[in-house]
Amino acid sequence: MSVWNVAGVMALAYLLLLARSAWKQGELRQFLWSLAILAGVVAIIAAVVAAAVWMGR
Repeated sequence: MSVWNVAGVMALAYLLLLARSAWKQGELRQFLWSLAILAGVVAIIAAVVAAAVWMGR
């Protein structure tokens, strides 16, 4: 198992613990919206980087 796999598993475990905590506090909907917004921001940044690489900059 590589370092990236371990980091991914640890990040997933952390997100699951956060989701469990939000669920217990009745804030799961807010947590999921925040997670969706974060995923959108990461996707936009990845698209900009991919476009820059594709254009050769």
